[in-house]
Amino acid sequence: MASSMTRVQQSLSDLAAGRPIVLAPGPTGDPDGYLLLAAEKAWPASVAFLVQHSSGFICAAVTRRECTRLDLPPMAGTDRQQSGGWYAVAVDAIDGVGTGISASDRAHTLRQLASPASTARQFTRPGHIIPHCVDDGGVLAYPGPAEVITDLNRAAGLRRVGAFAALVSEKDPTQNARAHECRQFAKVHRLNWVTADDLILYRRAVDLHVRTTFTVTHAGPYGDLRTSGFHSDATGFDYVAYRIGEPHTIDTPLVHVHRESNYAPHASPVDQGLQDMFAFVASHGGGAIVVERNMNDIDSFTLTPDERDRKRVGRNADIAQILRELGITAPRLLASPADLHVALCDLGIAAVLDPANDPAAAPTTKSPMGSTSTSIHSVRGVVTHGDQRGRELGFPTANLVVDEDVYTELVDGVWAGRCVLPDGRSVMSAVSIGRRSTFYGRVGPRLLEAHLLDFQEDLYGREITVQLDHWIRGQATFASKEELIAALDSDVRNIRALARNARSPEHQSSTAPDENGAPE
Repeated sequence: MASSMTRVQQSLSDLAAGRPIVLAPGPTGDPDGYLLLAAEKAWPASVAFLVQHSSGFICAAVTRRECTRLDLPPMAGTDRQQSGGWYAVAVDAIDGVGTGISASDRAHTLRQLASPASTARQFTRPGHIIPHCVDDGGVLAYPGPAEVITDLNRAAGLRRVGAFAALVSEKDPTQNARAHECRQFAKVHRLNWVTADDLILYRRAVDLHVRTTFTVTHAGPYGDLRTSGFHSDATGFDYVAYRIGEPHTIDTPLVHVHRESNYAPHASPVDQGLQDMFAFVASHGGGAIVVERNMNDIDSFTLTPDERDRKRVGRNADIAQILRELGITAPRLLASPADLHVALCDLGIAAVLDPANDPAAAPTTKSPMGSTSTSIHSVRGVVTHGDQRGRELGFPTANLVVDEDVYTELVDGVWAGRCVLPDGRSVMSAVSIGRRSTFYGRVGPRLLEAHLLDFQEDLYGREITVQLDHWIRGQATFASKEELIAALDSDVRNIRALARNARSPEHQSSTAPDENGAPE
């Protein structure tokens, strides 16, 4: 089964291509299933599909800013302060429609709602499309269908207006479809499906929610200790990270996450266990200790178990972003809870439980980066001829077809990595994994495309191993080749910066830095 990150990437490709997708219920969010569609890509056939498999009640997710601009007032009796936004008075487009109820008319109204050129005077009220004003925080604030389609559209580079309709159960037409039926419906109709939890994970991995509040360096018993404070705008939690030595230059630095249990620890005796952890990390070459500050918050007593679980998931995502800010992408976790290890792997951090301190940790711990017979951080294959898209952009790539039955957990996106050639040379590379949605939506094969920096040799027909070292970002659909090229240039600059910071010989390129090259 595809990973959460891959499901989101596939959904983005479909939305950009004008295809509907299925929103399946998950642990978080609405228990009902929905059909979702990008409003600017709404055409009669796709809207008719939504009508056929729903009750016919089609809504349009619209941001608060657009609701104000288009004068979409809330329905009578609406509480505008409630979680998850509110429904506005139904609308129809004035021009280019008949009665407003046909699939063609409703598709036209949806496209008008998504158009930046539309004005309030171009709609009549009431109508047959029901706008839903979404929560400004998106799916991180409220995991409803309106927030999901809005966030997906934003990630796909589309206008933040989307259509959604509840999927009716085929087993019991008086009910809406539940999770299993949604997945089966998607399989029968060859659609992609996604959950709100998938999108929450994707946003926490891709969006930056953690900001640095201070950084100081002072001498201590373990050498110069660089200390940084972090605050999460997503969860509201504060953190303090201590860097012992230079963990960003170590392949697999030791990392310990300490969760405070004392609201006011400053006047208390020194936590000897934490001090022992500092000494252990320092004596083993360096690493980082991240302290999650305790907050005097009544949420601990008022939240339900499910709500507390979601807060814990949010804190784990904060830790993943903090580790990336510290330049750490492959930590060895010391005395850390299992849920943190799994969460970091899901978020593209190649974490392992340190066997010296956790004898139960297996060396083959699952990673979202897939596995082969040689390494869980690599993909091996024969370089095949592609369609020369990368070469046309000025960035030629070595292409490997990804077998989805083998690499079930390989995360799509742009990676910093290395290509190991048959003669043993290791070449710094920018690696893209995905379906090239800018050109092909999701119809093309899933490829791994590696651009070998400062490398001009022919590799067709030769077997190479691509090492995946650092996950840079998720895949995105771009409006033009120029936007794609600009993004790729930025990716390569980031990859070269990572290489300059890495002191390990196996991460060094033998050639001088150059400001060109990137995967498609």
